[in-house]
Amino acid sequence: MIKKMISYFQLLTSKLVTSINRFPETILLATSTVITLIYMNHLDYGNMNAREDLTRIAMVLAIGIPLCLCIKVFFERKQSLNKGLKLGVYLSTIVALVLYYIFMLNEVNNISVSRYIAFSISLYLTFSFIPYFFKKENYELYVITLFNRFVTTYLYSVILFLGLVAIISTINILFTANISGRIYLDLWLIVVGIFAPAFFLADIPEFGQKLNIREYSKVLKVLLLYIVMPLIVAYSAILYVYFIKILVTAQWPQGILANLVLWFSIISTIVIFFIYPLRNTNQWVKTFTSFFPKLLIPLLIMMFVSLGIRINAYGITENRYFVLVAGLWVTGCMLYYILNRNPKNIVFTISLAIISVMVVTGPLSSYSVSKFSQNMRFEKILKANNMISNDKIIKPSSAIDKTDREEISSILLYFQNKHDLDDLKYLPEDFEIGHTEDVFGFKLEQEYWGGSKDKYFNYSIAEDGRFLNIKNYDYFVDYTSYRAMETKNTEDTISISYSEANRRLEILQNGNVIYTGNIDDITSTIHEKIRGSNVDKHEVSIEEMTYIDDTPYMEVQYVFNNIAGTESSGAKTTIHPPMFYIFVKIK
Repeated sequence: MIKKMISYFQLLTSKLVTSINRFPETILLATSTVITLIYMNHLDYGNMNAREDLTRIAMVLAIGIPLCLCIKVFFERKQSLNKGLKLGVYLSTIVALVLYYIFMLNEVNNISVSRYIAFSISLYLTFSFIPYFFKKENYELYVITLFNRFVTTYLYSVILFLGLVAIISTINILFTANISGRIYLDLWLIVVGIFAPAFFLADIPEFGQKLNIREYSKVLKVLLLYIVMPLIVAYSAILYVYFIKILVTAQWPQGILANLVLWFSIISTIVIFFIYPLRNTNQWVKTFTSFFPKLLIPLLIMMFVSLGIRINAYGITENRYFVLVAGLWVTGCMLYYILNRNPKNIVFTISLAIISVMVVTGPLSSYSVSKFSQNMRFEKILKANNMISNDKIIKPSSAIDKTDREEISSILLYFQNKHDLDDLKYLPEDFEIGHTEDVFGFKLEQEYWGGSKDKYFNYSIAEDGRFLNIKNYDYFVDYTSYRAMETKNTEDTISISYSEANRRLEILQNGNVIYTGNIDDITSTIHEKIRGSNVDKHEVSIEEMTYIDDTPYMEVQYVFNNIAGTESSGAKTTIHPPMFYIFVKIK
């Protein structure tokens, strides 16, 4: 038993050394990312600016991982490159990551995050095909090998993490160790961010290593051939029956159809990619890969018709653009299978890597096309209601149709939430969403936005270097960490209790309640005042985040680090658990 354990740890050590020797830059970036995230985990939740900066740093470090992987496998192909050129490439990589941080990740929002995801997908795909860029044979086996080892590594990692959680929990229970709950996230980050990548990278096939069909995973083969493929056929039959129903009833469905067909088509394409090496040894696979692409084309046509109806009615948005491009890519893959007797599946990953970059950069990006489409839609509605004069918006002479009001409202809210109101033509300078009635002559139809009636708000104290006067206060309590309930006892007869469950703060003297504060009421009052002064304000002064409750027996001063929540069209405000300090003065 001891010999087996020693042998196991020697194997782990050997893999770790192999991984570090082969991919030192990648392991360094993964470790740096984990350290950054662990530091964030222990940072005060109220420090929103620091947390956002650390998030951006972690994102840049993380995207450097696939970038360095691509460089490394490329160097393995081109072993004749001199060290000076390699050093220049790595220095250029550092400069590129810094520039990406400054210019393309200067804030975390919908655009920067979606662009980040697209770039990451493209880099990981590039990493997969660089070793086989010219040598196209057995590329599928290489990808399958990576997939099998990835799944195996992370399965072991999850088991390791659960075991560590059990150990720490047991220590906490048996010895009342009071170990912080944040350590569990720390462990998860270390296991999946350092341990798993290190051991996964150790098993990546070397460049030139030959792969044989006999190495195809038996578990994966059974899963795909006898479970997944029959399910795909059954799902296809259901979609065809639904297609026939549409033709008979002449009633086109709502937008859900496009998403159903798209995800089914993407999964089917991945399955065909994975089973393709088996086509010469299994008749079921050969039949499936020969006929299924042809059966998928009518379903894709149905998807495009459904998507076209939505685009014609509501214009192009980022989501519809992604669905359209993904649908075109899947259609291209299926036509390639149909028209080419000996397809090279590496074409699919190369094309997808290129498309992933194109949809988030340049004039044909989802952002540029969506803004253009919504501007055209906006202009069309305004002209139809005679609301444009000298390239400026004028109020309509008579009440416009409710549908047009909803359309205009949806466009305004789209630009406010996804882009910037300055990107919308004809709007006056310094236009804010609260000016809708003054400019357009009607109130904003907020409930029309994306089917959601909620609007998110988030306030935090601006770091302007100002001080808060706390002179004459007797007690101070910190509630800037999330706690279900905690009681603070002073040296005398006073104790302070806060329950996050019902958002009530109580001050007791000799066990008797002498003060009760409703945190929801207080934060709602602060929110109303801030909203009234500036609709889009996020960083506010410390005075605006302060509330003083003066009673005959005491004075309680609340200072909130962060207040966030949602607002529905029905004027209902929901406040998330806030973080705050309190100062108490007994009279």
